[in-house]
Amino acid sequence: MPSSVPKTGPVRPATPTDVSAAIAERRRRERRRHLGLVGGGAALVLLLALALWLVSFSPVFASKQVRVEGNKLVSTDQVLAAAQVPMGVPLSKLKTGPIGQRVAVLPPVGGVRVHTKWPSTVVIEVTERVAVYQRLEGTTYESVDAAGVVFVQGAKRNKSLPLVRTPSVENRLLADVATVVTNLTPKLVKKLDAVEASGPDDITVKLTTGQQVLWGSAADSATKAQVAEALVAREKFTVFNVASPANPTAR
Repeated sequence: MPSSVPKTGPVRPATPTDVSAAIAERRRRERRRHLGLVGGGAALVLLLALALWLVSFSPVFASKQVRVEGNKLVSTDQVLAAAQVPMGVPLSKLKTGPIGQRVAVLPPVGGVRVHTKWPSTVVIEVTERVAVYQRLEGTTYESVDAAGVVFVQGAKRNKSLPLVRTPSVENRLLADVATVVTNLTPKLVKKLDAVEASGPDDITVKLTTGQQVLWGSAADSATKAQVAEALVAREKFTVFNVASPANPTAR
């Protein structure tokens, strides 16, 4: 039995009215899409403007508190007083460089790093100087670091540090003495009584045994220390000269 074929009516050709309606609908869709894009763009601009205002002008992300870290020798109050951190300034506009420079002036401070922590904290990280010896000035003990900087003064003797006597606090002299004491061998340190320096080229290491080592300048201190340790073992001598470590003398 032959299959049935659905009957269709005649196809009506499109009229000018139909074409106009289709064009109008397409234009409406395009207009709605355009308005959507414009609206989305405007919303994005508004959000960006709001974010900019919050970060750069709003008190929401402004400096409200300061945290000090790494300080022991210098008090938190001293750091805060020196830092002079402005309050209420947006963190994005806060100049941390000048803050660090002001803190670095404090004698015990060897280094400082200032950074911000959102939403409203300024962090000051302090690295303090480390004493390599104590210089005796009258009855006052001055802590001196490897760079020859005096950063703490007090009446208490720290027996774990070498004792040094110098006629002045001239930086080069103190730095040269620091070079000498940091190069002393453990055996010399164990016998060390004091280091005396009348000038950069006249440094003397005195031992508790009554022996003394004429060091000369701080040059070649590592080599001088090795030579001095070997000479000091010869107890029948009391004065050793290692100013020229290649040609030491003993008497």
